[in-house]
Amino acid sequence: MKKLTHTKGRRHPESYPIKIKDPFLEDFTRILHCKSYRRLADKTQVISLPRNVYTRTRLTHTGEVLAIATTISEHLNLNTSLCQAISAAHDIGHTPYGHLGEEMLTKILNKPFNHPIGSVVVAQHLEKDHGKGLNLTFETLQGILHHSRTNSIDLHTDPNLPNEYSAVMFADKIAYTFSDLNDAMRYKFLNPQDLPDFITSLGQNQDQRTYKVLQALIQESKLKQRVEFKDSPIYQNFKKTRTFLYKKVYKAIDHSIKKVILEKAYEFLSTEPKFKHATPEAAFLMLTDKQVDILGRAINEKGKCTMQDIKGFGFSDSIAILKNKNIDITNPDLDWADERESKEIK
Repeated sequence: MKKLTHTKGRRHPESYPIKIKDPFLEDFTRILHCKSYRRLADKTQVISLPRNVYTRTRLTHTGEVLAIATTISEHLNLNTSLCQAISAAHDIGHTPYGHLGEEMLTKILNKPFNHPIGSVVVAQHLEKDHGKGLNLTFETLQGILHHSRTNSIDLHTDPNLPNEYSAVMFADKIAYTFSDLNDAMRYKFLNPQDLPDFITSLGQNQDQRTYKVLQALIQESKLKQRVEFKDSPIYQNFKKTRTFLYKKVYKAIDHSIKKVILEKAYEFLSTEPKFKHATPEAAFLMLTDKQVDILGRAINEKGKCTMQDIKGFGFSDSIAILKNKNIDITNPDLDWADERESKEIK
């Protein structure tokens, strides 16, 4: 199976006194240290602002994706450090309240916004001093962009893209499918007796289901000599499980109050004088669920929100990064690598 062994490098030249030899492992460490990675702890996976400490957040979901992608990579002899870097950053551009925030931005911008592009934008333009970015390798950025390729239940792979990108895509789907199912039962959206045979046939708990699907994916990929998962009966049951979740869980959650809060938070970012030189949609990406909730409560109680209400948000950093920068959060901005040749990693 083909393993990625070359890179087009980083957007900007740099000089560090200490640097990891493996460029993708260097990317991985930069992501783990960045602010957008830490913000994932307060961003929705399925349940917003959970009281139960065992409920997944975007950060714990990211850890599960990282673990599953590492397992796939090691069994298929792929570039594990690249899989880990993509996994760690795949959701750093997620909006507060998960996909609900994506839908709101799409409506406001009058053009599609999705979090894979948002994550690339954050990594390149909304991190580090004055928004210089993490300066990740092109391959890590492109892998982030392609970790979620379709809104369809069917999982399509692209033979023209590295296997590592597909490994992370499948890891993401496996991680959230079975953890979301777990959390749905924790919050009584589902009961164990509600689970159909196509789910219980995969196992009686999250670990059993995850490993059974992983085993089938790895076997099929080895047979085809590329990362693939679409032909086995286990895949069909996995696909049915995802459809079941969309119908019984995701559509069952009441988002009406959250929609109002999100709209009020965006209105504040758009009208607050201190943000007049900033792109409000880019500032919105930096908000967490908890911060949006604080904004919403302030507006509900006083009819408005002030800078005093967001004291301690860390937004002074955001203002500095965004000032006088016209950031298009729907453009991944990866054209800089078009004319570059890939060089072997040594």
